[in-house]
Amino acid sequence: MKTEPLPRSATGPAGGGPAAGRRSYALEQVSEYLGSFTGGQVVDLGGACQSTIEYVTGLGHRLYAEDVLHTLGQGAEDGRLPADCLDFPPSSVDVTLCWDRFQFLTEAAAVALQERIHRVMAPGGLLLALFHPEQTASVSPLSCRVADARHLLLASAGPPRPLRPFTTRMIERFFQRYDSLKFYLTRENLQEVIVRR
Repeated sequence: MKTEPLPRSATGPAGGGPAAGRRSYALEQVSEYLGSFTGGQVVDLGGACQSTIEYVTGLGHRLYAEDVLHTLGQGAEDGRLPADCLDFPPSSVDVTLCWDRFQFLTEAAAVALQERIHRVMAPGGLLLALFHPEQTASVSPLSCRVADARHLLLASAGPPRPLRPFTTRMIERFFQRYDSLKFYLTRENLQEVIVRR
């Protein structure tokens, strides 16, 4: 697997972006990819959001949304996901928006979810994930909405919850079955990660 360096993102909205939005270089990469074809399948694991639906469908793709924190909770300790979680044919999903969900799941649930995503992702497809700083013990899960092709709207979704730390090396190992991995460091010290299947 190829790993690329950690560029630092801009400090605020650029190019006339939404006032409350923050520029996301990882989202830009996803937008460029989704703009190169139509009729694809996008999965949003943070739940349904109107602005993200409009963004994806406006590019000519279908969107499936599921809040995996609600679906899995603290379950899947045995490493098995519910049968209907991401129940797609193999190699049928072009983009998966995972946001920060992996860090709020048990290790077994996170691994099982990552393996299910790997199975349903199309070759060359992209996965976008966010990771909170490794020294953070608890934080509110993020509500992530796509404002436009370059900007995300992030807000806290509920009370703080414990989260599992992921160092850069742990992230690399977590996605070792994938073809490539690229990191972006944001002004909030979140790591944006783009993983190519």
